[in-house]
Amino acid sequence: MCGVFGFITSDGHGPEIARLRRLALVTQSRGAHAFGLAWLDADGEIQTFKQPGPASRYLDELNRCRDAVVMIGHCRYATHGSPRDNRNNHPHVAGAGVIVHNGVIHNHQQLVQHYRLAQQSQCDSEVLGLLMARGAGSIARRSAWTANQARGDLAILGIWRAPARMLVARRGKPLHIGRSRHGFYFASLPDGLPGKAKPVADNSTRVLAYDEGLLRLEDDTLRIADADTLP
Repeated sequence: MCGVFGFITSDGHGPEIARLRRLALVTQSRGAHAFGLAWLDADGEIQTFKQPGPASRYLDELNRCRDAVVMIGHCRYATHGSPRDNRNNHPHVAGAGVIVHNGVIHNHQQLVQHYRLAQQSQCDSEVLGLLMARGAGSIARRSAWTANQARGDLAILGIWRAPARMLVARRGKPLHIGRSRHGFYFASLPDGLPGKAKPVADNSTRVLAYDEGLLRLEDDTLRIADADTLP
């Protein structure tokens, strides 16, 4: 099942750690086999943390994200690959970025063979990152094409640097957004999100970018089903 959550700033302030802790605990109800995080540090570099076990065991790790302008988290319910092998846990590399994913890629073995992907784990979600690294064009277009190759409902959050960017993609799986004074929070479940939480548009992919003190939509929002050719 799995669950994801994340934050991107709108004014340079980092996330509220108490809110992240709440979101992590709510999201844990969707998976307690492993917990992972990715964030941009003060130098603008992507940092990651992932370990087997429930989010509740690692809540103090969220303090690392205190000054992050963008971060993502994952609570894993293992379907492919043991969580004891940390390579199977999220986040997964996606070219110059990293992603977390909720869903099952039912055709992941066929995708590995067809595109000759160099998979390093047994986790089906890794395939999404490997496919995204294959294409050219914008992150939004590559993510839409990648999602269109995968059979199964999904929700994906990802981060990239220079500038700070967050990928938000959804097809079928739950994903919600809430706005606070300092930015936007995302989570599989609406509980714990600020303001009046609402679902992210289904069958869509978009990239939010924070650069020079401004938050903007990097590209037009794309419909996943429209991206049927390699960019």
